[in-house]
Amino acid sequence: MNLKTVYEPYFKIGAAISRWNLHTAAHMKLLTEQFNSFTCENDMKPMYFLDVEKNKEQPEKYNLSPALTFENAIPYLEFARENGIAMRGHTLVWHNQTPKWFFCENYNELFPYADRETILKRLESYIHGVLDFVQTNYPGIIYAWDVVNEIVDEGAFRKSIWTKTVGEDFFIKAFEYARKYVAPGVDLFYNDYEAAEPWKRDYIIEHVLKPLMEKKLVDGMGMQSHLLMDHPDLGNYKTAVEMYGALGLKLNITELDMHNADPIDESMHALALRYKEFFKIYLDAKKSGKANITSVTFWNLRDEDSWLTGFRRETSYPLLFQGKCQAKEAYYAVLEAALKFEDTSDADNQKTNNDSDFADIKEQYKWEPDYSDEDYLLKGMPQNGPQIKRFREDIYQDGEYNYAAAYGFTPNVFAYLHEDNEKRPCMLVIPGGGYCMCCSHEGELPAMEFFGRGMNVFVLSYTTDITMSVPLKKQPLEDISRAVRFIRKNADKYNIDPEKLFIMGFSAGAHVCGSLAVHFDDIKDTNPEYAEIFNRPDGVILSYPVITTGEFTHKDSVRTLLGDNPDAEELEYFSLEKQVKENTPPCFLWQTQEDSAVPVENSYLFAMALRKKNIPFAHYVFPAGHHGLTIANKTFFQGWSGGDYTMEQVMRAAFAVKEGKGVNVSDKRRDELIEQFFSGNEMPASGIDMSLKEDVGYWSDLAWAWIKRLCASCK
Repeated sequence: MNLKTVYEPYFKIGAAISRWNLHTAAHMKLLTEQFNSFTCENDMKPMYFLDVEKNKEQPEKYNLSPALTFENAIPYLEFARENGIAMRGHTLVWHNQTPKWFFCENYNELFPYADRETILKRLESYIHGVLDFVQTNYPGIIYAWDVVNEIVDEGAFRKSIWTKTVGEDFFIKAFEYARKYVAPGVDLFYNDYEAAEPWKRDYIIEHVLKPLMEKKLVDGMGMQSHLLMDHPDLGNYKTAVEMYGALGLKLNITELDMHNADPIDESMHALALRYKEFFKIYLDAKKSGKANITSVTFWNLRDEDSWLTGFRRETSYPLLFQGKCQAKEAYYAVLEAALKFEDTSDADNQKTNNDSDFADIKEQYKWEPDYSDEDYLLKGMPQNGPQIKRFREDIYQDGEYNYAAAYGFTPNVFAYLHEDNEKRPCMLVIPGGGYCMCCSHEGELPAMEFFGRGMNVFVLSYTTDITMSVPLKKQPLEDISRAVRFIRKNADKYNIDPEKLFIMGFSAGAHVCGSLAVHFDDIKDTNPEYAEIFNRPDGVILSYPVITTGEFTHKDSVRTLLGDNPDAEELEYFSLEKQVKENTPPCFLWQTQEDSAVPVENSYLFAMALRKKNIPFAHYVFPAGHHGLTIANKTFFQGWSGGDYTMEQVMRAAFAVKEGKGVNVSDKRRDELIEQFFSGNEMPASGIDMSLKEDVGYWSDLAWAWIKRLCASCK
């Protein structure tokens, strides 16, 4: 007995899998032995179908018909065909994991959004291409598609890049294209979360499903079920199942899991009992005809695979299996729901659900996988692009960091390390953002540039304050000091040469770097593990740097750093051109003469101060280019923005302010932040002068020559 067998009379039972599961034999054995349906967790979302390189290299050729790639989807489709297991397609259209460049002129984020007609032509071509490829090469494998995902939010249509470029009817157009090209017998679904909440349920029915039904465009509702131990209310959930069912549409329970952070037996027993309650709802609805449920899909195979641990920022135990594919009590609860469904009255069901320990089910149908240790090894997973060890490390231990407006954030470094044991020079990248944020494009893009030149690289997410309400003072300086010590302490672990550690900052991030360059010997670490580790960098790269607090200052950076009324001593301390000492490390500075945000005088002031103290330096001023050019390489000019992990503190702060939990935030600033982050409005892009590639675009070559010269002179 197993899940797929016991539920075969009622509906398909499935699980989402990742590429890690796909390349772990034991996980796929579990899938085929227990389930008769599966879904790609990520690899069939828009970003994985859209061919980045082709579209960006030849934007005119692919302007109305984006180039597609199927390399990520093919392994799943092949597995499904070889093993005779059905698939749900997830998802064609979503505001997340659809790259911003898809919506822009020239497929370039530095340019404005394309017009409605262009986006609609791209959308139709994309949907046609995906459906045609799957249906031609793998006919009959996918039985249903989530055509559109999660368009309802806070009592209205979600404000997204789709509504901005196309309008609120974009979902209608997506279903029109899907209906036009889908093979007969393949169902088209709308999919959304919190779909049992009365306000959202009613909005989905009236404003999404009914308009689609009138045009005969939709076959089913995908009811995401990311459950909690106390939410949603069972009554509301049952009502929602029946209301969707009453529309005459098929119902799929999608993305089923139940967050529970307590692994003790009592809590896992409660998890099992609650799972049984939900499966009783599914079975009752199916048998009574109140809802035509055709599949139920768990969101991942094992607890260890679950997205919830990352999303909830605590270890979650939400599924039916764990570890070496071992069955949890919840597995037997779900089996019992079906096995005893026909045999007991509602009253008996209620009684047994309250006191059952599922002992008889365990005794009769105990699940004991006999997979070998070899089956649990990850094998043959393809690597997209260079093989990089990527991970995040917090730089402070519990209790060490207490900035008042952190909102749960802890300063951290994000690593880009080579997959070998060679000792390499290290680059620590410090993004800018006016001390209000750590801008994404000033993190990953330069990190990848210098990773590609052979360095092991880290990006520091340091303390900022988007609310401009709690002066930062020396906290960012302490963050970078700790980061340098942290990396040197772990030099062997990270395969870096601790005597070839460079720091590179942009704009306000360059002010953080410059502050360490002149004040490293002022910053004492209170943790004895780090106190004796040298925090002086071996070289400093300052890109369009904020330097002075004087005449040519960047006022907003200084205000966020020091508050509205800094004293003369603070202003003097952070006016870096006044603080250069004989032991300041060698520096490389670059800026553009046209910089309208941070006056070019900043880099001149620092260069002159370095010269007075006989500190080795290089200084380049390019004639043209705006502030914020970051690495100014090919990747940048194609309109990439980089990983958004640097924005964690900003988003934590923004949501806290929205919920009325901001620290010292004025009403005016609260309104500004809500407009900035939640209105759907953003500053329009205006394009970029591509000729800059042949000018300021060479700055990283010059910096690399400087680094190699310094490394040659190091011990």
